Amino acid sequence: MKKFSFKLEPVLKYKNDRLEMLRNEHAGILRRIRTQEDKIAGLERERDACAAEFNAKKLSGIIPVEAVNYQNYLNRQNHIIRREYTVLEHIRKEEEQKKEEILEAKKESLSIEKLKEITMEEYRREASKENEMFIEEFVSNSRAAARGV
Repeated sequence: MKKFSFKLEPVLKYKNDRLEMLRNEHAGILRRIRTQEDKIAGLERERDACAAEFNAKKLSGIIPVEAVNYQNYLNRQNHIIRREYTVLEHIRKEEEQKKEEILEAKKESLSIEKLKEITMEEYRREASKENEMFIEEFVSNSRAAARGV
């Protein structure tokens, strides 16, 4: 019997390659999320340090112009932080979409894999039947030859 060959093997390879590509893209998005979270944490630390400095100066006495500068900086920092949180949410939505794409690609790959398993099992059954028929024919021929001798 000829060697097993699955006709959808190129499709399966394409689906698996696509799944791997999606996983790599997902990993990249997760890195972007971590980077964005680190960026936000750094901005928040800067803001908090400035706020603490501003509070300390308010207790020891501060000139109004300097207080306005602190307040403007803190407002600007809060605005930047809110904007960076918006960027983070956008990246997280992108990550969710990529997860959905991965799940869909997995389903497609698994369905083709299952079809391959079924086809291979049919091939094995067919090969087993052929082997049994070959053995039966061999035994019959051997017995016929033994009787004829």
